[in-house]
Amino acid sequence: MKRNNLLVLVLAVGFLITTGLSPARAEILDKSDHWKSFFSIYGWVPAMSGDVKVKGLESDLDVTYSDIFNNTNFFFMAHYEGFKGRWGIMVDGLYADLEAEKEHPGGSVPGRRQVKIQQSLIEAAVPYRLTWNPVVADVFVGGRYNYIHAEIAIPSVPVKKDDTLAFVDPIVGGRVFIPLAKNWFLGLRGDIGGFGIGNASDLALNGNASINWQINEVFSLHGGYRALYMKYNEGENEWNATQHGPWAGIGFSF
Repeated sequence: MKRNNLLVLVLAVGFLITTGLSPARAEILDKSDHWKSFFSIYGWVPAMSGDVKVKGLESDLDVTYSDIFNNTNFFFMAHYEGFKGRWGIMVDGLYADLEAEKEHPGGSVPGRRQVKIQQSLIEAAVPYRLTWNPVVADVFVGGRYNYIHAEIAIPSVPVKKDDTLAFVDPIVGGRVFIPLAKNWFLGLRGDIGGFGIGNASDLALNGNASINWQINEVFSLHGGYRALYMKYNEGENEWNATQHGPWAGIGFSF
């Protein structure tokens, strides 16, 4: 797929550009009285499991990694964070456009489903740094805006229903960066949100484990595994699904 080849090319070019430069510790992890920033672009390839319901018409969301590679029309992910002293800001966003066909023998209307999902997540949080050395540890509070446009069609009937779910989840969480070797760090992050507050989801759980290589003062490579679970109900619409899978990206410190 062209989009997957593009991600590999970006990572490869970043690697070739940076291997000749001298290594340095990640500046965003160092204590500073001046504002320091970090920006990355990355690709997340999540398998899915769960269920979606649109205007009363249901379908499962059991989609494998192979399905994601073959049926994702477009995706884009980016992350920014900045720190000054103990306080900072984190912003993360992604967009994905997915199509899949699923067998669905049960439910109120049985038959093969054609499912289209357009999903956007925009997250903003304020972290507070607890420690810098040897382990960097943050706690944070913020919110995650979720936009999911889902369409379910049953060609054999025929019937097609679509609708949009849009809601904001308050989130609280923490993360740590643990040094493994010179310029190598293990990152662990977890957060919980939703809580059924207002129009929020009933529950949102997000976890991420990563390996981070700070090649020099500017460039870094990152990869890991992320899992996101959300349960949301609104009238005849429902999203109850887990997305989980590997991700990789290139980062820039400035």
